[in-house]
Amino acid sequence: MLYILWGFLNIVLFVFVLFLFVKGVTFIREKIGIGAAMIFVFIVLSFKQDNNENDNTEPNSNQVKTWKFASPDSLDKASNVRTEINLEHTTISTYYLGVSYGKDKELKRKIPTSANTWTTGFELGTSWKPISIIVNQTNQNDKFQYEVDGTIKWKLLGFTVYSQQKKWIGEVIAK
Repeated sequence: MLYILWGFLNIVLFVFVLFLFVKGVTFIREKIGIGAAMIFVFIVLSFKQDNNENDNTEPNSNQVKTWKFASPDSLDKASNVRTEINLEHTTISTYYLGVSYGKDKELKRKIPTSANTWTTGFELGTSWKPISIIVNQTNQNDKFQYEVDGTIKWKLLGFTVYSQQKKWIGEVIAK
């Protein structure tokens, strides 16, 4: 419910700021002239933030940030498997962990190769930034232990208001 209210607050504030901007441009155009209004618009637009930055992508890429644990070359090529774990389901969005693993060529033991996280659903006003993902083997060949650390940034009009630390610990059952 908090996520819905936060998204609604972001929408209301955006519409209010847009309304104030239009009123300001109209006032400047009427009192000073069209040239001053155009300069005002140019100055205000120059302060726009670059919101294309995604905290969950590789640098200079649009690929999701991935943590690599083992080289796929050391594994049996036909055994590469990927599984997804639902870390948390909120009212309007879901946080996922994806783990890839395969069998060792010699010991036939399942080994994690890589992992990543992502969010689906309504994310207006929040953004997920993973900090670390750890996936370890257990004594059982069909289970891995995982630990995911990250931050949910709560934003108003693009500015971070609060950073919430998140940590998920659990087990993945290999297929």
